[in-house]
Order: sequence, then structure tokens, then C-alpha cells
Amino acid sequence: MMQGVNFKFLFMKLSIFTLKDTLFEGEVEKVITRTPLGEITVLKDHLPLISTLTGPNVRIVNGNGKEENIKINSGFI
Repeated sequence: MMQGVNFKFLFMKLSIFTLKDTLFEGEVEKVITRTPLGEITVLKDHLPLISTLTGPNVRIVNGNGKEENIKINSGFI
């Protein structure tokens, strides 16, 4: 990242829950996941969206470009 530049405006807050636990909570650059209609990427200020999710995972990209995979069977966004 460039020194003195605030990239905070690029990030969004994300929480991923199960019925029993919190799997992820933090700020991310983007979320990549699969819906019944195909793969989608959600960035900050994405249009409102409601969809079911299909597995096998949700990919999260943080501000450093590091990607984390969280396994899911199903869910909604």
C-alpha cells in the first residue's frame, strides 16, 4: 500500500455466522461466492442483493490481497 493514503473506503464489514458460532467477522475488500445462478463477487457499495448460496466455500479477500476460504454447505446473502 502507498504511504499516507487511506484505502479504508475500499473495504466493507463482513460477518459469517452459523447457528452456533461466528466463523468470520472483519473488514474485507471483496467476497466471492457461488449462487444457484453462478459465481458472484461482491464489492463495497454493491447493489442490494438477496440470494441463496451453494457450496463449497466463500472466498474472502482482505485489504492485503490475502484470500481466505470458508467452507459452507449452503446459506444466504
